[in-house]
Amino acid sequence: MYKLSKYGDIARQVLEKVGGKDNVRDVYHCMTRLRFQLRDDKKADMDGLKETKGVLGVQFKEETLQVIVGTSVDEIYKEILACAKLEEHDKVDECHEEDLEKEKGFSIRRIGLGIVNTFSNSMGPLVPLFVTLGMVNIVAAIIGPTMLNLVSDQSDIYNNFYYIGQAIIYFLPVFVAVTASKYFKANTFIAVTLTAVMLYPDLITALSAEGGFTVYGIAAPNVTYSGQIIPALLIVWIQSYVEKLLNKIIPDSLKIIGVGFITVLIMFPLSMLVLGPIGYYIGSGLTSVVLGLYNAAGPVETAVVCALIPFLTAFGIGRPIFFACMSILLSSGVEYAYMPAAMVLNNFLVMGISLGYMIKSRHSGSKQLGLTCFVSTLLGGVSEPALFGIVLPNSKTFLPIIISGAVSGLYLGIMHVGYYQFGPSNILGVIGFVGGSGSANFINGCIASAISFIVALAAMLLLYKDKETTKK
Repeated sequence: MYKLSKYGDIARQVLEKVGGKDNVRDVYHCMTRLRFQLRDDKKADMDGLKETKGVLGVQFKEETLQVIVGTSVDEIYKEILACAKLEEHDKVDECHEEDLEKEKGFSIRRIGLGIVNTFSNSMGPLVPLFVTLGMVNIVAAIIGPTMLNLVSDQSDIYNNFYYIGQAIIYFLPVFVAVTASKYFKANTFIAVTLTAVMLYPDLITALSAEGGFTVYGIAAPNVTYSGQIIPALLIVWIQSYVEKLLNKIIPDSLKIIGVGFITVLIMFPLSMLVLGPIGYYIGSGLTSVVLGLYNAAGPVETAVVCALIPFLTAFGIGRPIFFACMSILLSSGVEYAYMPAAMVLNNFLVMGISLGYMIKSRHSGSKQLGLTCFVSTLLGGVSEPALFGIVLPNSKTFLPIIISGAVSGLYLGIMHVGYYQFGPSNILGVIGFVGGSGSANFINGCIASAISFIVALAAMLLLYKDKETTKK
């Protein structure tokens, strides 16, 4: 019999409220949420889940039941797997999945959700890698000529950190191939091979040489794939279908020899001539759109983004924008239009709202909720409890959010503050502003963060009225 840990009771209650283990087709998690794909959504007790201790919010989104539990999500997830005797990412069988697809039918919305889910499931597991990338870049920036100038950019100690960061960016397509292959159920080693060959130094040299490089006699476009995300996703996606087809038509006795070899023979020309270039130009197009908007509107764009960022985050609308801007960050080393607000200012704004909510609330339970959300964002970098527990249920918080976001976002745009690297998502998130020439960007980023928090708190104290006070 499995012995429950301190998270076991939460896991048991959540499992019971979603309709039991027999109602779970698949369960996985992101940074703060348990994500359930249920056989029958109607069996989920939404009110019961919301009242469960340890659960900070519940919602159906992207055809999954999302249970927000905060930074303890990994421990609770493991307890759910143990209690229900489920395997990690336990998928529904193919025939049942096909039935579901027939029921749902084709729609533009489903295509959009498919794209978002592909990005989420392929990039989500790489978040710790991006944090590592940010930290090594920050150390290099601080000790190098950019800030403290303790060592030159030619010194070994500087390059110890710099080379690690550059290697992560350069081989990003390979990392994406690993996670995407798990999502698409493709052979991971073949996926890595197809992306690694596109980064092979001799091939890159051949592409840029006079006369270029041909694949089966066809000239391949001279495209640089280092740091690219979309080409790898397209390649692994098509690879998964090629492998399924080959597994159906090749006899079992020849599969070990034929499937991998023939997949490479088919996918290499497709990757070099079609999928890779298409993915590259899609990424370049998204980059041009985001940069064009920022260059045209400047401070107005950042003010609007900051004013809306909590709502974009809560409803998942900002996710496609985030991935496009992340490509800009990884390719150019800095991003101005979206990441400063999404990665840093959003949390400071939410902290101000949470603290103001705690101060203005009369009910002890509401005060405790405000304090919990404030600490969760301050130390854990988790804004979802405040967004779903305070902001969305209380329309009176909307005006303070818009005011604070607009003011701090306007300052971001005027001072041309950029986001240089991933760091902690809590109060230390300001280290993402470390970069550029000197320390001006970091200082202005910290000022914008302080403005976001102070204005949000002041606006809540001046404008927010507790529901009980309103009733009286």
